[in-house]
Amino acid sequence: MQELWLFALYVTAFLGVGLAVTAVLPPSPLTPHLPRTVRRWWQRFPSSAILSAIGKGLSRRGPRGDALRARLSYAGSGWTVEEFAGIKILGALGGCFVYVVIAQELGRIQPLLFLPAGLLGFIAPEGWLQVRINRRKRAIIRLLPDVIDLLSLCVGAGLDFLGALNKVLGVKAFEREPLIEELAAVSQEVKFGKRRAESLKAMAKRVALPEVSSFVRTLVQADRMGTPMVEVLAIHAEDVRLQRWTRAERAALKAPIKILIPLIFCIMPCVAIIVGAPIFIQFLQQNPFGR
Repeated sequence: MQELWLFALYVTAFLGVGLAVTAVLPPSPLTPHLPRTVRRWWQRFPSSAILSAIGKGLSRRGPRGDALRARLSYAGSGWTVEEFAGIKILGALGGCFVYVVIAQELGRIQPLLFLPAGLLGFIAPEGWLQVRINRRKRAIIRLLPDVIDLLSLCVGAGLDFLGALNKVLGVKAFEREPLIEELAAVSQEVKFGKRRAESLKAMAKRVALPEVSSFVRTLVQADRMGTPMVEVLAIHAEDVRLQRWTRAERAALKAPIKILIPLIFCIMPCVAIIVGAPIFIQFLQQNPFGR
């Protein structure tokens, strides 16, 4: 009976991992190198629908659901709230599966530990989402001054804003950058007939970064007031670089304080052991209390 239960758990975990992979990794650069049958199955497999069905009962509505939807937008993910809830459920099952494998190797399974293992797997997608949000924001802030400089250069050469934006989007060095993806979405929306100011404001809302919001406000105000775009972009690029320099200085000043924890709890005990162990061993060998 126990072997049958373990076999069912293994099959469930395998199917869950496959479903999560097809949902997390949609057609990617690796997909064209797959065999045609596997690629066709990959594209047609209804992973989103299955994940939505799994997480439909767990997904929250109201302010919490809106907050999670905003976080998914900040991460640049195409998942819905229901799909992410389904991934969390699969994560809980995966945590239980990992615990069973480890406990089976140790030779003892305690049912009470299923709850913390499942809870850890349930929380893991939230941590991964936060890591992805932070990484995406850092990439956008890092690339923003260079993009503004290129826009300023192209506009100064005689192109309009959309022409300059298309030139920036064509730079191969900026491929797969989050900021370029957002600007490509803006360009696509403008081509479909949406107003440029509305597209830029939607981008600022999706990214939710003060630097990008300030950039969008600068462009909207310059377009509304008739200010020369070249001067506005050059001044704003310098401001963004100054903000990034200030942020780097702040992080450098925090570094000595952060290094105290590993210094006190990791480095100093090792130094104390290396220096004091020979003295302590020599003290025991002489046995001064036995005389």
